[in-house]
This record gives sequence, C-alpha cells and structure tokens, in this order.
Amino acid sequence: MNASFRGWECVAESLRQLANSSAIKLNEGQRASLKAIAKRLPKNGVIVADEVGMGKTRIAASAARAVMEAGGRVAILVPPGLGFQWGEELRQVGIINAPPLLRSLWQYLKAWENPGDPKPWFNEPTIVISHAFTNWRLGENSDPWRWALLPQLYAQWRKCQEERFPRGFRNYRNLGGEWVCNAAQSIINEITENHAARTLLQSLVKNTPWPGALVAAEYSSNSNLRPSLEHAVGLGLGVFDLIIIDEAHKSRGTESMLNRSLDKVVLHAKDARRLGLTATPVELDASQWTQMLERLQLDQNTCNIAKKAIDAYKDAVSAVRLRPHDEAARTVYKQAASAFETALQPFLLRRDKRQEKAIQQFRKLSGESNHAYRQEREIAIEATHLKPQWKQAVCAAEALSFVCRHTDDPIAQRLRLTLGNGHGIAALIDQVKEDESDDRRQREEDCVVQQSDMQAEGKCLATEKPDEKREQRGQWWRDVLVRPFEKTEEDAALYDHPAIIAAVREIEAVCQRGEKVLVFGRFTRPMWALVRLLNAREMLRCLDAKKPWPQSKVQDHDWPAIQVAHCQLRGTEFLDRNALDQALDKQYKTLENRRRQLRERLIENIALGFKQNPPAQHVGALFDAFISAESSNTAEDSVLILVARALHELMGDSFEHANAADYAHAFAELVVAVMGRGEEETVGESNLEQLFRERLDEEFSNPEGDYARLMYGETKPVTRRFLRLAFNRKHANPKVLVAQSLVGREGLNLHKACRTVVLLHPEWNPGVVEQQIGRVDRIGSLWEEMLDQYKPEVHEQNQDVPRIEIRPVIFRGTYDEHNWQVLRERWDEMRAQLHGVVISQRTTEINPDLGRIAEELNAAAPCFFPE
Repeated sequence: MNASFRGWECVAESLRQLANSSAIKLNEGQRASLKAIAKRLPKNGVIVADEVGMGKTRIAASAARAVMEAGGRVAILVPPGLGFQWGEELRQVGIINAPPLLRSLWQYLKAWENPGDPKPWFNEPTIVISHAFTNWRLGENSDPWRWALLPQLYAQWRKCQEERFPRGFRNYRNLGGEWVCNAAQSIINEITENHAARTLLQSLVKNTPWPGALVAAEYSSNSNLRPSLEHAVGLGLGVFDLIIIDEAHKSRGTESMLNRSLDKVVLHAKDARRLGLTATPVELDASQWTQMLERLQLDQNTCNIAKKAIDAYKDAVSAVRLRPHDEAARTVYKQAASAFETALQPFLLRRDKRQEKAIQQFRKLSGESNHAYRQEREIAIEATHLKPQWKQAVCAAEALSFVCRHTDDPIAQRLRLTLGNGHGIAALIDQVKEDESDDRRQREEDCVVQQSDMQAEGKCLATEKPDEKREQRGQWWRDVLVRPFEKTEEDAALYDHPAIIAAVREIEAVCQRGEKVLVFGRFTRPMWALVRLLNAREMLRCLDAKKPWPQSKVQDHDWPAIQVAHCQLRGTEFLDRNALDQALDKQYKTLENRRRQLRERLIENIALGFKQNPPAQHVGALFDAFISAESSNTAEDSVLILVARALHELMGDSFEHANAADYAHAFAELVVAVMGRGEEETVGESNLEQLFRERLDEEFSNPEGDYARLMYGETKPVTRRFLRLAFNRKHANPKVLVAQSLVGREGLNLHKACRTVVLLHPEWNPGVVEQQIGRVDRIGSLWEEMLDQYKPEVHEQNQDVPRIEIRPVIFRGTYDEHNWQVLRERWDEMRAQLHGVVISQRTTEINPDLGRIAEELNAAAPCFFPE
C-alpha cells in the first residue's frame, strides 16, 4: 500500500500542467474542467455533471493520472459494462498498467494464487471496480472460499500478535483454500504499525467472534458478519486517495451495491476525495442534488446550506414556469438561481452543449435555439388505421386499466403500459412469458421509477382484496383482448404488431439514406421480433436484387418472420422454404468466393500495414501467433477463414478498395474487440491465439443475417464489444442495433455512424432517455460530421440542417400518448435544473409572446461552466 502521497496541492499543480500541455488529447472545455478541478479538489470532492457525450471520462482519467503522479492511489467504480471503455481511456491518458475490471470475489482472490509471485491489489496504483462487485450471494451452503477471508485474517492476526493461532484453528488451517490463506497472510504482513488501515484492522479482528466467524450463514446479506467481510476485502484492495464514481447518479439507496462498495469495501485515506461523474444528477426530483452532494461525503452543515438553496430554487422554478408573466415570480426566481449557483459552485462543474462549437455552428446555420439540434418526431400509430383485431385489443387494454387495480391483476395492469410495444399481447396469449428471465433485471430497474411515479401522483397501491364483480369485468376484457389472436401463432402476432411495423418502416427509411439506427427497448421478445423481421425483409430484398447475404439456409427461429416479411414485401402468402434455401445457398457461395479473394493476400496486407504503422505490442504479438498458427493448420482448421470473415463484416464492401493500412487498422480493432485489454497478461502469450480463435469461432461460425442485431442482458462482453465496433463503422453490419435499455443506455460510444434513436418502449424517467440519446450525441459524432459538410448554398436554408433524430413509437389516443407527454414535461423540468432552460422551446412555440421572457429567465439560470 502506497504511503507516499504528496497531497492535493501537488495534484492540483499536476492537473494544471496536464491542462496546459499536449501530453493528453483534450479539447478546450476539458482543459478548463481540469483547471477547475485543480481549484476544488484541495478543499473538497467534485461532481462533474457535463452533458452526455462531452468527454467526462477523459477528464476523470486525467485526474487519476495526476493523483498517481503525486504518489497517490485511485479507485474507479464503474457500471459492469464499461470496464473495457475505461481501460481504453486510462491508456489514452498514459495509465497503461491498470488491471482489468474487478468484477468478483474469485477474481479478487486470484491475485494471490501464486505465493511465489503474488500480485496483491494493494500494490496497484489504480484499480477499476464494478458497481456490482459486492453482489455476493452468500448463505449457509456457500463454499468457504467465498467468506473465509475474515476468519483467516483473524487467525493470522492472532498468530502475528500472540504467536499462536486461536483455539481449534488447526482444524481450519486451510479454510477457503490456498488463495484465501495467501491473501490473509499478505494483508497482515502489509499492514504494519504506522499503516493507514492499522486501526481498521485492529477493530475488525477485535470484533470478530470466534468460532462464530466459521458459520457461513453469518455472511449472508444483512447478517452480522457481512460488513466485516466487506471491510476485510477492502483491506486487500488497500487505501485510496481519490475515488472516482462513474455514473454517480445510479444506485442512490443506502443499501445499494454501489453504496456498500463505497462505504464498506473501498477504504478512504484520511484526506481522500471523491470525484463523481454523471450527465443526469437530477432525473425525477430536485432533491436528488442533495443525494449527489452526500455522495461526496460533505459535512452536514454544508449539505444543509445546499439543501436550503436547492429547495428554494426548485420552488422558484415551479412558480415562474406556472406564472412567467408575473414580475415578482421572475424576481424571486433570479434570486433563487443566484443562491443555488453560489451554494453548489464549490462542488459542481457542468459543461453543456451551449459552449460546443458544433452547437454554435448549428445555431448560426439554422437560426434556431441551442436545443433545436435535437429533433423529436413521433412514429405515430393512429388507432383509426389499425386492423380490426388491433382496434379491439387497444380498446380492451384501455378498458382493463379502468376495471383492474394493480394488486387485482398485475399482468392486466402492466398490459396498459406495454400494449404499445407488443409485449402485453404476447403475455396474455402465453401468460407465463411476461416475467421471463431476460426481462427480470429490466423490470427491477424500472420498478424504482414506477413506484416513485405513483407516489408523485398521489397514488397508492390498493391493499384490499378485489370484489367478485370487478374481477369478472377484468376477466371479460382480457378474453375480449385475447380472442382475435387465439388462432394466431404468438410470434406472428408480434411480427404483425402495429408498433413493430411502424418502427420497421421508419428504420428502413433511415438506413436507405446510408445511415444507421439505434433502437432502445425494455422487453426482449418484441425486440427479438423487430430484429428478426428487419433481417427477414433485408434478406428478401437482397435476394431479389442479387446482392450477397451472409446466410446459407433458413434457421427455424427465423422462418415465421420470413413468412411475414414475404407477405409484406411480395404480397403473396405462400413461400417455398426449399426454394428459399436453394437461393440462399447459391448466393452464399458467391459471397464465399469474395471472402476467398480477401483471404489470398490478407496476411500480406496486414503485415505491410503494420510495417508502415507498427501496432501495439499485444496486437503485434497476436498477429505473429496468428501467422504461426496458420502455417501449421489444415485448410479446414484455418483461423484465417474466421479472421477474413470478421474483417469482411467490419469493412463491408469497402474491403475491395482497401489498402494495407486499412487492413492493418481493421485487424487491430478486431483484436481489441475480441480480446479486450489486459488479457494478454492474464492468459499468457502461449494461450492467446487459442482464445482468439475460440472467440472468433463463437461469434462467426454460424452464418446468419446481421443487418439488425440485438444487445441485451444475455449478450456476452466480447459480442458487445464487437457490436460496438461494427456499429461505429459506416459500411459494416449491423445497420440497426436494438439495445435493451438497461444494457446499452450508459457509457457506450455508438455515435460514429448513427444520429437516429428510435424509442420502441416508452420510458417514465427523462434521465434514462437522456442517457439513451447520449449514445449518439457525442464528440466526433456522425451528426457533427454532417454539420461540418453542410453547405447552405447547396441546401435550402433552415430546412435541411442536420439534426439528431429522436423517434418515439407512440400509439395515438392510448395511454402511450399520455406517457410520452408526462415524460416530455419531466424532461422540461430536468432541463430547467440542468440546462438553464426554464421556459422550453416547445412552450415558446405554443405561446410566442413568451419569447422575450424566456430569454430573460434562461439568461439568469445557474451556470456551472468552468471558467
């Protein structure tokens, strides 16, 4: 454990030097943020609440480097899916030896697997830890290695202090196995008399019961010894000077996994600081500002002063939005805004898009407001245009919401909220599918918001039992809803769902103009239906146009979608599957011939490209292993076939015109996507090529269409990385990425070939939607590229200026429409808190007389932009 930290003034000086140098690639706003952090960190922690896509991670990684240069240690807590991205950012700022994301106890203990060459975590200057690290499911039947660190620490301490083990320990000397024993000995040897964690260790062993610590059940969630085990694990991680919390708005509950890590596992030095990163510190209520400040561990008096200013600003915003013409209300608002800014200025930095060159360029070209660069256009489904069975379903679902209470019939109540996305219909046709495992985590995530929604609207869950008549009415309406689909295959009902059809139509229109589409949903079955229908339609179009399609035969799970697509595109019901297989096989052979041409000079091209621009060490090592393996493999066992197919997927048709540098660059990106970072150290070079081959084989051995792909909870990390890489390449598939909200809405960069976000399933939380849009609204996005290329003299002025497109799928005249309106109102409230937009553009469009007042109020809004 490093005790050489030279203090926060030293960190501040290092931050200023980084901001003024070219050692790290930073834009002007990021440089200003580093200088502002340098002013604040010597006094207190900081929240960096920049809008989505403005480079907060690079700022935080630079701060981590500054702390390391001052001799300090850094813990970075990140959502489970962002370890790869953080590894990349740390390397970009010069921190090249950070170990891979710490996800589990097994990975934690593995650091001590080799007693002759241990690699303890407390020797690492920077550690990246998953938010879910403390998700330890322990109980009376848990294997001892999962909980034995605490009793082993106790025993080793007794041996060290009293020169004898506790009574009866001989029978448990190897409790938990060699790794646990090595870890306990290593920790005891490290924490010497003057160590920062000495007091914690003494307290921990003093309060450890013996032999009570040998009872596995005592380590289950909320049991007596669980906090002690968490502290014990924390001792093995060491003491940290800076704790960076990515997506710091998440898991606000006191017993959340993130808070358990922060409060129990991650040990803070005496003068430690916390740096919180979030684009949405406020999602549903202004009181969430207070939660964010408490996460910085500010003293109670400071929090109380801030809370008073926060509450006053919240009330003033509500009053002035209600009565914008009231001069007194405007005066109170200005005073409250000034006090709010003064109270939060020492702890909060927030850059918004107003200062971005792209936004300023957009405003100049369009003559519109800053926020008009995002365009919300509904994909509207008119009930009057529906088929008769869908009209009946919509009416029945709306009726159910009136006759059923939540506790009477949860499935029917949820149907009201989910009919618009297809999941509700499928659930009533097959009742058990509603709570399938793929959606469980999404439901748990949504539950917090839904409960707070009901409380905010003054509602409560009914506790009385349903009366018989109400139950009969609910059952009658459920029967009415299901009746039109009783003789229909369940999947066919989804493929024919109006929301799916409307989404397909709009998605294909965007793709036809050469752009990609990002779709967000919550429920997996309708998302699978959308993906399969998009692929089926594109496959048939490719066959009709004699274009290649990466599939040699129809898969059983695709056949229902292909039949529906055939009816939609070709207007006939019958489709001969054998004939379709023959057509697919014929065109696939043509595609394979093209790939064979790519393989013929692939190794030569990559080698030439690397000669011109040498690769990173691990990429070069894997390329050498790849060449060596290829020379000894048979044609049937050739890894070259898999590499060629993967590169063909990444490069698309552009491979025919690619040069050696293009091939080398694509191969390097493929290695990073397939292998991640740091695995060359944990796997070893001898096994690197084999693991590379296995992962490529898993991803590419089964030819299937990938015009559209789904990324959801069960998608493996390597597949997620490849999807992110391929989606960001303009000529590669997938052209459409359908992402489950829980998985894809935070942290991912999906912006280089896409500026359109389709919201398949309505959301309640504006912070969630803001995060979703933020996947394409980022520095270096396709939108910014198109804006740079826009020429007013060529395009009609104020008509074709490129924008980021937000396309919610909305059932007109149903609860869906109300849901979207509520979301927009909450969005406006969030913008008033975060963006300084007290009177929204939509309001001024409805009431042009408010234009001058809106400018006056928005100009007085709090500003936390770094000077």
